[in-house]
Amino acid sequence: MPIGVGDDAQRVVNAHPAGTTYLVKAGVHLQNFSVRPKSGDTFCGEPDAVLDGGRRLEMAFSGGGSNVTLESMVVRDYNPGKLGGAIQPDPRASGWLVRSVSSLHNAGAGLLVADGMRILGGHYNDNDQFGIAGNAATGILLDGVDDDVNTMDGPELAQNHALLADCDWGAGGMKWDVGAVIVRNAYVHDNDCKGIWADINAHDVLIEHNLVERNRGEGILYEISQDAVIRYNHVYHNGLQAKGWYWDGGITVASSSNIEVYGNRLSGNYNGITGTQQDRPDSTPPDHLLAGVHVHDNMICATGGGGYPTGVVAGNGADLADRDIAFTANTIQAAACEESG
Repeated sequence: MPIGVGDDAQRVVNAHPAGTTYLVKAGVHLQNFSVRPKSGDTFCGEPDAVLDGGRRLEMAFSGGGSNVTLESMVVRDYNPGKLGGAIQPDPRASGWLVRSVSSLHNAGAGLLVADGMRILGGHYNDNDQFGIAGNAATGILLDGVDDDVNTMDGPELAQNHALLADCDWGAGGMKWDVGAVIVRNAYVHDNDCKGIWADINAHDVLIEHNLVERNRGEGILYEISQDAVIRYNHVYHNGLQAKGWYWDGGITVASSSNIEVYGNRLSGNYNGITGTQQDRPDSTPPDHLLAGVHVHDNMICATGGGGYPTGVVAGNGADLADRDIAFTANTIQAAACEESG
């Protein structure tokens, strides 16, 4: 079923049963495409199909429908506001597939995740707060458009800004909390704040095979969370704001437990691989302790600005000696060691 550039997209969807496939026609759909899909609906864009909210419509896609597919279109200039996304299903709207979609220049985030969402390829760039964000959704996969983790064809999250919130509170490439997430094969670069940021009881997380570079904050920050593997990432020239202390690492683990970091290549970051412990009365149970952190077999090069290649620190006077924190078999050198992703 076609949706033309002059159609009211929601009226077209209302006229058809759940599970319909819609062909989004080429051209600019200006301020007439804001849809709550029905379960099983598919929206496939023709080449050069552009959904443009004119900074007046809140969202291009939203609602509680499950198993919705979005493919091959540009979503731009929607106005979901702080903590909102131009693509924003309900958190429990499970099973969405978002493939080869670009969500750009929106006043908020490009996309908010929902349970079981698969985000394959695409571009989530130049948004006012986040490229991708999530709150309490789980089972998320962010990956390339095929099954080969060795090709850099995954989503791009770039040049997202801190126009709606400051960097300590929430802005940058990607941030989520609570859920289990896989971030693989993504290119995360040149964001105003952090690159990849897990916060508040993220768990069972895998961050691997990503190219993360030139973000003003940490390249990868794992904060007040648990149970993660961070491996085989190339992490270059992050922490450009040079905040100091043990922040702004290429990879920083903050008050988090049961974390393994290995096989990564870092070069030119303000700090290399660091861990921090603070009291976090702002967080939710369990206690957020820097513990069970194993950092091994990484290449850490050209740490800049007088920062630390590796190390942990407690800002609350905690004794970290009995926390099962170990740095082993890492290679540290003064010269740069950038390679392609």
